[in-house]
Amino acid sequence: MLYPLVLYKVVDLSASKILLPMTPSADSVKRPGGSDFAPVDIVQKRRRILRLYLTAIFLVSAMLSYYIWQSSKMFEVKLRINSIEKDIKALENSNSDLRIEISKLQALGRIEEIATNDLGMRQPLAKQQLFIIMPGEWKK
Repeated sequence: MLYPLVLYKVVDLSASKILLPMTPSADSVKRPGGSDFAPVDIVQKRRRILRLYLTAIFLVSAMLSYYIWQSSKMFEVKLRINSIEKDIKALENSNSDLRIEISKLQALGRIEEIATNDLGMRQPLAKQQLFIIMPGEWKK
């Protein structure tokens, strides 16, 4: 069984001390547990708790928003990387095709055939050939 809390005020009458019961003030509220809380304290505590919850909710939502933003940016970067890798593969394939075509066009048999058939060139005779001896300093 709970007994109400009675506060006593000490009054000093020279030699003896007398305890007088204090009446609760009008601004305090009697709680069932026996503790006195002023309404202002309760409101301030509730406001502090509410601010704490709102701050926590704000921080959690900010972190969640940042995580979602970061994930979407990573997804965009991965898509760009994939498209650039596809472009690189296509360019490498076209580059190898061009190298094959260059080697076909540079073939000596093909050049000789074009020179004789299309341009009317012919092999020089032995008396038409001229050999020049190069000086030694040019061989370096």
